[in-house]
Amino acid sequence: MSKNLKLTLIILVAFQVLVSAGFELAHDEAYYWLYSKNLAWGYFDHPPFVAWTIKAFSFLPHSEWAIRLGFIVLQFGTLLILLRLIADKFRWLATALFFAFPLASFTGLLALPDMPLLFMTAVYLWCLKNYLEEDQSKNIVLMGISIPALLYAKYHGILIVFFTLVALPKLLKRKSFYLVALLSIVLFFPHIWWQYEHNFSTLRYHFLERPSSSFSLARSADFLLVQLILSGLLVSPVVWWTSLKNKSADDFERVLKTIAAGTILFFLFSSFSKKTEANWTISLAIPLILLTLKSEIWEKKLWRNLAYASALICILARLVFVFSPETLRFRRLAEFHGWKEWAKTVQANCEGRPILANTYQVASKLSFYLNQEIPSLNYQSRRNQFDVWRFDLSYTDQNVCYVTNKSQFPGADLISPDGRVLKVVTEIDLKSLQDKVYRDRSN
Repeated sequence: MSKNLKLTLIILVAFQVLVSAGFELAHDEAYYWLYSKNLAWGYFDHPPFVAWTIKAFSFLPHSEWAIRLGFIVLQFGTLLILLRLIADKFRWLATALFFAFPLASFTGLLALPDMPLLFMTAVYLWCLKNYLEEDQSKNIVLMGISIPALLYAKYHGILIVFFTLVALPKLLKRKSFYLVALLSIVLFFPHIWWQYEHNFSTLRYHFLERPSSSFSLARSADFLLVQLILSGLLVSPVVWWTSLKNKSADDFERVLKTIAAGTILFFLFSSFSKKTEANWTISLAIPLILLTLKSEIWEKKLWRNLAYASALICILARLVFVFSPETLRFRRLAEFHGWKEWAKTVQANCEGRPILANTYQVASKLSFYLNQEIPSLNYQSRRNQFDVWRFDLSYTDQNVCYVTNKSQFPGADLISPDGRVLKVVTEIDLKSLQDKVYRDRSN
């Protein structure tokens, strides 16, 4: 790696850390911070890698940047692994393309499971490349570790492994592959056991409880359009075209192509009956960059400049998070501003009584900004990790304060920073509230 590229990456890391300190946590970031305070082999919504990443930097001061620092490290770790997979002459272009992919670029700024998935995708592909080239003990062990780590990052990692086998079914003829599989199962078993102990709650939620929708061609078209934008911003059509048009040079490229095409087709099919999230395909950044780099089209000044321009746009766009929603007139930013003071207002209104909330988002935000575990009693809202934790069982006070979005509860209205009308029930009997919530749960 050249000195100029190293210096550029150091500046980008510093810039990322500074920006990450300039705005408050998203709802899910606060939720995952609670994961890290209560480490386990699994959680209702996700596997535990996101919690491990936050926990690794828990020795730092209680702050937003400390929560996000591990994800910044993973982002630049991902890039460094990517650079190890390519020739020196492609490294500047690969760096530009990496930051030109909006999800790969922005996800390192937020404490979400997507960055661990992207990181482990890069690690897995590096291990796979070595394993395909040399069937040695070291590579067998590394493959056996990378697969469960990929699944611990996010369940979507199973698609990476599945499409690897679709591309190379001959792996099933390798005796060493079964050692890889055995080691992977052993290392992933703690999470399987956690699911068993919790009635496979995560799988039931994702496959059975999430709502289905009627067929919508518009929803599927939106999915494809968003995916096109996310694959390199100004150069995304070129990235996809050059990645898929040429014949694979070797087994590794065949795997990369199958992962890229297979993942898009899988989620396109899913979009026929369910809402899909843009971030579900974040792992495609690595295979697409590796595939497109060798194309001669990047020798043309126009396309190289557009790649660098795309990266610059995505990097500077981080500054949007620092501004208030009123400044930019962008309401989505309300999730990142005003919650610290709002939490103090809730605490004052509750007049010293223990606080509970009706949704995991509000409970998580209050927990982080009051620096204490606030239970969520989820009345008429979806199940989540608070149903596993049951923090409310540790409360000995009979009278509690309940922050809820349900109008049937008596209480003063309090507008949240993101515009939700919430009620602060300053005094309610805990036992009757628990009975009401869990009677609703059983119906």
